[in-house]
Amino acid sequence: MLKLNRIKNSSVKWQLLSKVTLLTLLGTTTIGCQNLWDKQVDAQPQSQQPENTAIAVDAAIAKSGNLREDIEYTGNTAPVREVSLRSQVEGQLQELTVDVGDEVKQGEILARLDDKLLLSEVSQAKAQKAAQRSQVVQAQSQVNDALIRVEQARLELQQAQADITRLQASLNATVEQARLEAQQTAADAARLRLLAQEGAIPEQQAEQAETEAKQAQQILLNQQASAEQQISQAQTAAQTAAQILRSAEAQVKIEQQQVSTAQAQVEAQRELMTQAKTRQSYSILTSPVTGKVLEKVSEPGNLIQPGTEILKLGDFSRVKVIVEVSELQRSKIKTGQRVDVKLDAFPQENFLGIVTRISPAADPTARLIPVEITISNPEGKIGSGLLARVSFSQGEQTHIVVPETALQDDSTIYIIQENTQNPTVKARSVVVGNKANGQVEILSGLSEGEHYVVRSSEPLNENQTVRLSILSEPSKPTL
Repeated sequence: MLKLNRIKNSSVKWQLLSKVTLLTLLGTTTIGCQNLWDKQVDAQPQSQQPENTAIAVDAAIAKSGNLREDIEYTGNTAPVREVSLRSQVEGQLQELTVDVGDEVKQGEILARLDDKLLLSEVSQAKAQKAAQRSQVVQAQSQVNDALIRVEQARLELQQAQADITRLQASLNATVEQARLEAQQTAADAARLRLLAQEGAIPEQQAEQAETEAKQAQQILLNQQASAEQQISQAQTAAQTAAQILRSAEAQVKIEQQQVSTAQAQVEAQRELMTQAKTRQSYSILTSPVTGKVLEKVSEPGNLIQPGTEILKLGDFSRVKVIVEVSELQRSKIKTGQRVDVKLDAFPQENFLGIVTRISPAADPTARLIPVEITISNPEGKIGSGLLARVSFSQGEQTHIVVPETALQDDSTIYIIQENTQNPTVKARSVVVGNKANGQVEILSGLSEGEHYVVRSSEPLNENQTVRLSILSEPSKPTL
């Protein structure tokens, strides 16, 4: 056993010695080779060494932009108008001509209700109107009769008044004649009485004359009394005729009032008939807008009550998007402002939106303000519920924007010259504007589309040869 251990130890020592010897030989060989390489390099002519080594650079194309990116808000598209088609009358839904997604035009018939009861109401209204029109005709006939009676009473009054005038003239003449005779007989009696007193005539003749004078006076009194009585009777007749005329005129007014009442009833019934016809027309439901059917709420056969929703319609000539913006951005948004809208459903297209409404009230907790944007949709391809991304332009003037790493000593940019076999760089002085977010505005000295150095692996010099890294943006081909 001891002998075996000695053999193993001797083997280990031999292996270690061999390895050390090998490492020593390798180091010696490497040093010799290095010395030989150094001698060969030193022996080369100075003209064979490269004068300008290509430096790796990242390059980009100069573009216009803003330092601050527009804030993007998201919302969902919706038709500019949503209309619920509801029934205004009761009835069974007999027909529904459209389904969800169908296009409709304004005035197009979409549904029909059972209108038998409504037609019955229209017929009853027509019959009632005809009956009331006959009442109007009857009342007008009564007015005409009353007018005739008024005319007759007026003629009788005129006749009575004429009779009074004629009677007064006749009686006045008769009374005047009796007065003259009474005066004449009285004068004759007085004269004869004087003659009788003088004895010129007999007493009997004087007495006879006085008797005749008394008779003439009595006749005058009788004539006056008769005249007054006849005139009083004529005046009473005239007053009666006037009363009859007034009564006839009052009756005319009453009959005319009845005509007006009957005509008013006819007008009221005409309105009721119009309402009945209108209600009957409500059994045909037409589209109030041009658009598409969003939802079908009821089915044919259902009993529809007034106010029951049957269809939901949407006007897709334009679509709207409502986004909630921060109160800090409110001052930068105005009604009528144009905004950029992107829809995930159409990733390759950009849409122009117009700010149509800004809510006057912000959410008291989140301090967000609803803003409505409207997008024109003449082809109708934009539907409802699509995710929309809205960017409000800040309205700042655009300049060439480059990364700050492209600046050398804060006012120099290297432009890549690619008109030679190997690209080189040329230093150019630029006027620098604002800086933000690791970018800087170039006010002048750099034009859009020029190829410039963003960063380099080593400091650059004028006409330095460069090679573009894989991260470089390729230059635009010249036409």
